[in-house]
Amino acid sequence: MGATALFAVSYRFQASLIHVNEAERLRNQYQYFLNDIDFKTNMAMSLAYLVAGNPDVAEAFAKRDRKRLIDLLHPAYQRLNQDLGVKQFHFHVPPATSFLRLHALDEYGERMEAYRHTINKARETGSGVGGLERGVFGFGIRSVVPVFYDEKQVGTVEFGLSFEEPLLEDFKKNYGSDLTLYVQEELGVNRPKVFSSTLDKALLPIELFNQAFNTGEVVFHTAKLDGRDMAIIAGPVRDFSSKVVAVVEISVDRSPTLALLKRYGTIAVVIGLAGLALSISFVWFISVMFTRRIEEVVQAADQIAAGHRDARIAVKSADELGTMARAINEMLTSLEESRRKVRDYAQNLELMVEHRTHALKESEKTYRSLVENVPLIVYLVMPDGMAIFLNRFVEQTIGIAPRELTGHRELWAEHIHPNDRARFLDHFDECSTQGKEFFAEYRMIHKDGRVLYVIDHAIPVFDDNNEFVRLDGIVVDVTARRELEEKIMQAEELQTLSEISARLAHEIRNPLTSVGGLTRRLLKSFDPSDPRREKAELVVEEVERLEKILKMMTAYIEPKSLRLRSCDLNTVVNNAVETIRSKFPDEAFAVKLRLGPILGKIKLDCDLFEKVLTNLMENAFFRMKEKGEIQVATHKNGEYAKVTLAYKVPYMADDDIDHFFYPFVVDYPFAKDKPDTDIMDVPMCKVIIHKHGGIINVSKENNNVVTITISLPFE
Repeated sequence: MGATALFAVSYRFQASLIHVNEAERLRNQYQYFLNDIDFKTNMAMSLAYLVAGNPDVAEAFAKRDRKRLIDLLHPAYQRLNQDLGVKQFHFHVPPATSFLRLHALDEYGERMEAYRHTINKARETGSGVGGLERGVFGFGIRSVVPVFYDEKQVGTVEFGLSFEEPLLEDFKKNYGSDLTLYVQEELGVNRPKVFSSTLDKALLPIELFNQAFNTGEVVFHTAKLDGRDMAIIAGPVRDFSSKVVAVVEISVDRSPTLALLKRYGTIAVVIGLAGLALSISFVWFISVMFTRRIEEVVQAADQIAAGHRDARIAVKSADELGTMARAINEMLTSLEESRRKVRDYAQNLELMVEHRTHALKESEKTYRSLVENVPLIVYLVMPDGMAIFLNRFVEQTIGIAPRELTGHRELWAEHIHPNDRARFLDHFDECSTQGKEFFAEYRMIHKDGRVLYVIDHAIPVFDDNNEFVRLDGIVVDVTARRELEEKIMQAEELQTLSEISARLAHEIRNPLTSVGGLTRRLLKSFDPSDPRREKAELVVEEVERLEKILKMMTAYIEPKSLRLRSCDLNTVVNNAVETIRSKFPDEAFAVKLRLGPILGKIKLDCDLFEKVLTNLMENAFFRMKEKGEIQVATHKNGEYAKVTLAYKVPYMADDDIDHFFYPFVVDYPFAKDKPDTDIMDVPMCKVIIHKHGGIINVSKENNNVVTITISLPFE
């Protein structure tokens, strides 16, 4: 049985090896055939470039001098046709009209743009195009190159080589295999037609043709031809645009291979029978000589198999059985020792695995906690632009949950300021596809409409093979920094304005003091009935008004020192509201207060800030014509505490909102009947707010509701 099995295995192995070699040989010949097509395509391309680069040819072609081209090139074509098998030498003028066929001098003027796609592509791209294509003179290997004259494209030149029986016969001569070239019988009809062949009979079944033609697969097949066994490979043949246009069948005679296999089988049978006879003789000899010793070893082995690990085989001789007995005894001793070690190791391993697993879980938990709670946006993006991870800080930053942004980069880009979006996408696409470091500063739109300034920085991650796998990045909210920069610039502008104003006030004060003193002295010298007294009093009144304005201007530019301390904002606001309520108890006027949880201390000059709020509410009182309701509220917004004042005025132009904090506005027409009452010093309120590091803004809604918003940073 063993010899028979050995023979069967050996025979099948040899047959399989021969079949594999046979298939490999056919596959190589198929590749040689494709390489031959590529070689001829490149040869035709080289000839076309050589002709297109000839200045005499280019000049004659540009001038459409057909006779000059024939004189220059027809002898060369005849030599190329004879030596290299060049079948077509063709010039075309745009778009794809035949100008000169050196292989058919009398045939020209044909418009070919509808079916000669190599010419169209060469003209459109301005570079050479080569490969298989069907033309007027049949299916051939064609290379088309544009011709330029004075840096302008004047047409194209084409070289074509045969793709019919001469090519197949050359291949058969070189490699000893028959070739058959199949094409579709009609366009869209899955039935083969022999285009050219070195055989008189087609061997390829329709279903294998369709498989190779439709899927581009290489298939193997065997068939009978005139009583001979044939091995066949069929593979797709593609045109210049990589489209399958034909199927080539390469077939070889398998008779020598099968004869060799039969010979190997006969030799294997003889060797197997001889081996079988020797095996029987040897087994009989062993059974006679060593049966008894083997029985002793088997009995001892049975005891060991029954679980008697302390059993040992008696060593009675120094022959092979004695050596085996000693080896088995040593093996048993070693196995017992190993079993003990394995038992101890298993106990320790369980503890080690448990410890390592716990440590790994703790490490993963720590890392995830760090990533999820770090005060910046952490993200992972794949090379195709897909975001696969965003930590939850993104929701605190722009108000959007991570799951809504996980996916294509366009989801993130939707929340980028429109003016920055294109710049972001161009730079990010370049970095994510090329594996480059990404750094950008841009604006984002919060869910509530606020504009945020962010810095986005990502670094590429590569695997062990140095292949780019993803971008790991962070996004930092730098809005506070930008606001601080704006405050610094504003402070510098105010400093410059203060210096100019101080100089101007000094220059005005001296002549104004002189004019005022002289006018008052002159007024005292006039009798009460003197008609000039009225004019002098008018001058004194205007001088006093100018002195008051000068005093206000000096107050604006005078440095303000704050005595800051930790304050409860709600208490300061409540005190200011109570002051206004007591100062203006009119029933037609009211202040409505709504205090929110601030949840944090603020550094304030409490008395000065309370005066700011009082002045703003007094200003509102007179703008409302001393009636109506002021709504005062506090709340927390991110890192800032907000104070809002909202009230409705009879009328206020947009220009009044823009000039709300302009200085020197001291009275209004509706306050003329109260000569001692002035509109409060609103510009000073803005200066004091800025001194606290805060921001004050004024806006107006369509129904003339004025809203003043004060933002103050927490400690």
